[in-house]
Amino acid sequence: MGLSLILLMIFISGCVEQDGEIIPEYKDEALKMEIEVTGKVLPSQAINMKVYLTNQVRDDIENVEFRITDFYGLVLVSQICPENNVITNCGFISTNCGCGPFDVQTLDEEEMSFVFRVPSQEEVARIGRELQPEFTLEYDYHGETTYFIPIINVDEKSTSAKPQLIQTKGPIHVDIDRGFTSSTGAWEIEGGGFSIVMWVKDVVNHKNELVIYDLDEDKGKDVFKVDLTNLIFDPNTRLACDFDKTSFEPNLDIELPMDVPLVCALVGKFPSQPAPPWVYGQVKMNYKYRYKMVEAKSIKVETVID
Repeated sequence: MGLSLILLMIFISGCVEQDGEIIPEYKDEALKMEIEVTGKVLPSQAINMKVYLTNQVRDDIENVEFRITDFYGLVLVSQICPENNVITNCGFISTNCGCGPFDVQTLDEEEMSFVFRVPSQEEVARIGRELQPEFTLEYDYHGETTYFIPIINVDEKSTSAKPQLIQTKGPIHVDIDRGFTSSTGAWEIEGGGFSIVMWVKDVVNHKNELVIYDLDEDKGKDVFKVDLTNLIFDPNTRLACDFDKTSFEPNLDIELPMDVPLVCALVGKFPSQPAPPWVYGQVKMNYKYRYKMVEAKSIKVETVID
């Protein structure tokens, strides 16, 4: 099958069929949220709102919670939630305020229904006709980032191998690259020291403020773990390493957006002797996180003049 035809099928359907097998196109926006309001929006009348959550990644998304965090004058009359899981502990109000927790299976969709009463004519005159209720979606997800760097034998001059970065789909990514190095090419030399620089990013909303790793809460729970292959932490450098060298976990909080990256010095180490011409050094990161997104829905209240 030609590449252009495959790309066209992905664009139209979101997946491709190759040799009889359906290949889905996963996306970094793991859980897509769509909010729809139907019918006329009139003062003191009821309106219907539907919320669709679509899983766009290869794994199930767990512990999903959808909350109304600012009613903006609307009054919740009724709601229908997946698995009948209604959020009742709303803090600032005594009524229900959302749905959850529930799971959304891979490539599946969940629907929520809400009925609201619109503010009265007097209330609309005070707060304005353009209502902006705010909704917050939270869920648990995970990711994996693997960085490969060629390590050459001290007797070798170069290699054609290049660094590689493999990243799973999801809203949180880790960009990894070399920092300081004594190498003159796209490789490192066995026994030579170099640093890696790591930026944790929200690739769906780069302004999103999230706590990805809380040192006090997450230490020792495999929330953010690093595994090294053909590499060791450099024992001779004074460069501050942002990872605990015994447990391979961060030794500081990770909050987004990051002001400074995570940094650590490494040394290439061949697995056996006699040494091969080159091997790939591997930095593999596995991380779990609670993702949050906030969205406001513009709802215009109609009047008799309209």
